[in-house]
Amino acid sequence: MKTVAIIGINGFAGRYLKQELLSCGYEVFGVDIVSTDEDTICADMLDAQQVDRIVSEKKPDVIFNLAGQASPNVSWERPVLTMHINVDIAVNLIEAIRKHTPSTRLILIGSANQYDMRNVPSGPLSEDAPQLAESPYDVSKSAQESLVKVLGKKYGLDIIMTRSFNHIGPGQKPGFVVTDYCQRIVDLENGRSDHIEIRSLDGWRDFADVRDTVRAYRLLMEKGRSGEIYNVGSGNAYYIHDIVSTLIHLSEKATEVTTLPESKKETSSWPKVYSDNSKIQNDTGFVPAYPIEQTLKDVLEDYRRHGGEKDS
Repeated sequence: MKTVAIIGINGFAGRYLKQELLSCGYEVFGVDIVSTDEDTICADMLDAQQVDRIVSEKKPDVIFNLAGQASPNVSWERPVLTMHINVDIAVNLIEAIRKHTPSTRLILIGSANQYDMRNVPSGPLSEDAPQLAESPYDVSKSAQESLVKVLGKKYGLDIIMTRSFNHIGPGQKPGFVVTDYCQRIVDLENGRSDHIEIRSLDGWRDFADVRDTVRAYRLLMEKGRSGEIYNVGSGNAYYIHDIVSTLIHLSEKATEVTTLPESKKETSSWPKVYSDNSKIQNDTGFVPAYPIEQTLKDVLEDYRRHGGEKDS
C-alpha cells in the first residue's frame, strides 16, 4: 500500500483529496500549519528543517503539494509572502526528497491564472497556450513551475505539475463567485438581508467540481507522465450571468425579489476560454463526472445546512 502525503490537507481541495485517496485504499497522512487530528502533522513548510524531518521520517511514496497562497488579490497586498509560500515550499520539498526519498512522486498544483486569459482567441487552452503574469500570484506560480522543472531535471526526480482551473463544491468558503452568491441567497432566505447584491456578470470561467478535480489528481498520481504539465478543469466555459441565474432560480425567495440585468453573452468582450483536457484524458482516462447544475445545487444546499456561515 502506498503512503501518500498531502501538504495543505486542511484546505478545500485537501480535504476532498484525502477522501478520494482513502476511498481508493491508500494510506494517507497530512501536513498543515494547524493540526486537526492525529493523522495531520502540524508544521510550517517554509521551514526547511521541518520539511526535511517529515520526509526523512515518513518516507512517503507520493507527495501532493496543495499548500499555497491562492488569492491574486492578497498577492498584491503581500507579494513577498506570496512568493515565499508558493515557491519556497516546493523547493524545500524537492531538497528533502532528493536527499531522503529520490523515488517519491511529487505532484505540484499550479494555476490556470498563468495563462493569458484576456488576449487569446475563444476556445480550449492547451498546455502550450501563451502565458502572461498579471499579478504577483501569477508570477509566483509561474516561478514555482519553472524552478521545479529545472530542479527536477537536474536531480532526476519524479515530478508532475498541474495548471488547475477554478474548482468549486460544497464546503468552499466565501470569496469566490459561486460561494458569494450562495451566501447572499442564504442570507436573504434567513432574513439577514432583503435583497441580493448583483455585481458584474460578464465573463466566462471554466468551473470544475472539486470532486472531479481531486479525482484528476489521483489519476495523475497513478498514471501521469513524469515531468509533464497537465491542465485540470471541466473542459467547459460557463458564462457568469448563467451561473448566477441558475443559483437564483434554485431559491424561491431569491427568484421573487431579484431581477438580473440583461445577459451580455452574445456581445461579451471576454474570450470564451476553457481547459483543453485532452492531454490528461489521453494519459489517465480522466473525464469530469459532475454536471455544473448538480455542483451549484450541492454548494447552495451546503450553505443552507450551515446557515450561510462558512469559516474554512
